[in-house]
Amino acid sequence: MRKSYILLLLVLFSLPGLQCRKHKIIDALSQLPPETQTGTNTFGCLVNGQVFVPKGPSLSPILSSYYQHIYPVPDGFVFQVSADDNSHNANFFSVTILVDSMKLYQPQSIVLKTKGHGRGAGQYYSAIFNGTTGITSTSIYSTSDLVNGMLTIKKFDEINQIASGTFWFNAVNNLGDTVKITDGRFDMHFTR
Repeated sequence: MRKSYILLLLVLFSLPGLQCRKHKIIDALSQLPPETQTGTNTFGCLVNGQVFVPKGPSLSPILSSYYQHIYPVPDGFVFQVSADDNSHNANFFSVTILVDSMKLYQPQSIVLKTKGHGRGAGQYYSAIFNGTTGITSTSIYSTSDLVNGMLTIKKFDEINQIASGTFWFNAVNNLGDTVKITDGRFDMHFTR
């Protein structure tokens, strides 16, 4: 009887924490751009639960996408979408998705894992700066065969050069630290 009472108390005390966490997730998701498929040049995701959208000085390129036939084979296309956030003083953050040696179409799901021909990969980069001493830490987090994710192409229009989709991935750096990228979405005009 005593164990049941203690378990009931633990459940009751954890409910407010779960509600608060649920509201934080809903609030974060409401700050991301909506999922569109019209070439609005938007990008957003959650990085460890925190909102990531491209931001920075108006003259710096903070959002880019390309789809190019690079290799002399029928499937020799490379697709990349990348977003930067350099609005935090001198700190810099970037999320990149790369698809190598693959012709894109819609709908299409691509596993994000180790970089290479016929594969997709995800990457998160962070550089933290100190105003007096310079860079204090940099880290590149990448997907791998063991730590991976998924890219879903929802619209791919080669004529109007629009690529739209969703993504998520987990990535690891060389120290074994991980980052979780969730609820990703993009709607981009790509260059050739």
